Amino acid sequence: MNDHLRGLFEGLQDNFASASPYCFALPELTAPELPAHITGMAGTINFAAIDAAAGSLLLHAGAVAHPDGGTAVLCGPSGSGKSTLTAVLAGRGHAYVTDETVCLDPLTLRITPYRKPVAVKAGSFGALRHLAPEPGSVGEACTADGMWLVAPADLGGADLPDAPLDPRLIVLPTYVEGSAVTVTRLGEGEAAFALGGNSSQGLHRVDQPLESLARLVRRAPAYRLQYGEVQQAADAVEQLWAAS
Repeated sequence: MNDHLRGLFEGLQDNFASASPYCFALPELTAPELPAHITGMAGTINFAAIDAAAGSLLLHAGAVAHPDGGTAVLCGPSGSGKSTLTAVLAGRGHAYVTDETVCLDPLTLRITPYRKPVAVKAGSFGALRHLAPEPGSVGEACTADGMWLVAPADLGGADLPDAPLDPRLIVLPTYVEGSAVTVTRLGEGEAAFALGGNSSQGLHRVDQPLESLARLVRRAPAYRLQYGEVQQAADAVEQLWAAS
């Protein structure tokens, strides 16, 4: 069990190195209680990370990076398909940055990685069946609420680059069953409005929020992406990324 938990959460160790210590006690658990506790612990860590990053621009988004540090940000609400798309892109060899919160310095826009375990919801089991926990494994025992937690190391992506992580592309995905892939370029004002509506903590806690959003949409082109098949969506993201 300890090895399984270490694998799930070891990607977060650098995130809390300079933050205030955050601790919580692990109670004695019976087997039926274990899955809910593990997913609850992941949620608790998410809230702690968001609190520790007060003042940063936090977007509800997934992200993957190129070796030169150029990062594609996949931003949207729960259910938009961003975690599934992030996992597929990582499986194609891109470096996994996060599937939950993209943390940007409000002045430089440099991204701090948040390599939490990827939350794969029931609707994505088919597309990500290769990430399913082995039958009878600790990972299967920890599955709860129709969700798998997948360790970053199990995604198959590259290591994080040594170069600073900078946003080069913004994609706002929307999964629609049976839809063809459609891509729409957003103007800077529309992109800033959409990103502001997907802030993880509200813009009132960001230093110079409007200026930060303006810098971001000037630096990275933004697109809406509607899709019904995740591999085709990943193809579209890679094409946009190569052109950015």
